[in-house]
Amino acid sequence: MNKLTKPIHLIVWLVSIVFSTLNAQNKISWERYDDNFTVLKNDTLKKGLEQLKYIPLGKNNYISFGGELREQFQVYNNLNFGDVPPTYTSKNAHQLWHRLMAHADIELGNHFRFFIQLSNTARFFNENPIVPELDENQLSLHQAFGELKLQNWKFRLGHQEVFYGNHRLITFREGPNTRLAFDGLVVKRQFKNGSLDFFAVSKVISKQYVFDDESMHDGLVGIYGTQFYAAKKLGLDYFLVNFQSRDRQYNYQTGYENRETCGIRLFSNLKTINFELEGAYQTGKFKDLTIDAYNVLADINVTLIPSKKGIVGFAANLASGDKNPNDKKLNTYNLLYAKPAYGLAAPIGATNMLSLNPYIKINPSAKFNVLAQVFFLSRNSNQDGTYSPGMVQNRPKPNALFESNKKTLGQLYVLETNYQQNKNLSFAFDASYFKAGSYPKATGNGDNLLYLSFKSTYKF
Repeated sequence: MNKLTKPIHLIVWLVSIVFSTLNAQNKISWERYDDNFTVLKNDTLKKGLEQLKYIPLGKNNYISFGGELREQFQVYNNLNFGDVPPTYTSKNAHQLWHRLMAHADIELGNHFRFFIQLSNTARFFNENPIVPELDENQLSLHQAFGELKLQNWKFRLGHQEVFYGNHRLITFREGPNTRLAFDGLVVKRQFKNGSLDFFAVSKVISKQYVFDDESMHDGLVGIYGTQFYAAKKLGLDYFLVNFQSRDRQYNYQTGYENRETCGIRLFSNLKTINFELEGAYQTGKFKDLTIDAYNVLADINVTLIPSKKGIVGFAANLASGDKNPNDKKLNTYNLLYAKPAYGLAAPIGATNMLSLNPYIKINPSAKFNVLAQVFFLSRNSNQDGTYSPGMVQNRPKPNALFESNKKTLGQLYVLETNYQQNKNLSFAFDASYFKAGSYPKATGNGDNLLYLSFKSTYKF
């Protein structure tokens, strides 16, 4: 690992310092295939890294290059509430996450393009075992797809990142070091006031070494639509997704899962008061069990200081857990590929969960924003455990199922800040403190958890 990643890490760090003072460029998106540099297409006086955009390849053919360097230093105190596997050397850890991504976007006329992205991620200073899907992938073909563009239609086939809605169903998972991609077909249809996507994909399983990723272990087929109303002040998302897998476990039982998820999301973009309402219901089969699960979320916020974008809000989330281990039903809500609801600090995902979440957002300056929030967390059902954001059960231990009736997980205090120096360079500092409740204490050490993070990101 060190022979490969340390020279790369040193070189790209020096490159980022050299270019960090360049002028901001055009729109750089979370999903880099959506970058918009079209104003440079016919510009003959490009400067600096702008010269890497829209390089002619003959008549009406172009190639553009881009990339990202992210360095993130993290401190963990009491991983998983102090309960770590025997293979771990310590429950406390400090580590450096390194991420380097580079891509090429090739446009052939008005109807065809190819997008290719390489990724290099690494973890330093932490002696605990590496989790490849989160920590390290020395070199991977992260995205590689061809796209056919017709009037109001796009057809994409290959490795690609995908996200929908507010990242609670499918996401590219920006928080962890290694981002998530999918392998398959995505068809996009654009309407006057909305869009409709059809997808048939399989999650790419990120491995630690060079070009060793895998896919086609599970399947995800569905539609996701968005419709806007009242001059885009109101929006409605709707979705229907089929998930098939043999990789997930519920109360440590493994079997074939064939699960349908249907739901809607209503949201607003108003001046003072805004809201988001989302509900999803799941049915299907897991082994010989009938799936009967749900997730409901409500979020309302008020802008109190318009000049500073000062917002006060409150959110609540209720996700089902299994009610009775002896019936013929499975009530555990499957998060599919949602974002980590409680950040990188908390080892739990938003399933079998009751969450109450007051929060405050403010922009003290145009470049600086702050989010402070508190999560009051509890199990929904005491007949089911808790699961990681990746749907891996982590509490209680297999030999202690159903022994505890405690529900309270505790309180999670979160501070997130971001300073956007320009469109290329940003810095972020995050801090979280999890005060463990009765359930972590009854099913393990139940230590309080502390997390600190400093991150710098350069994109071009």
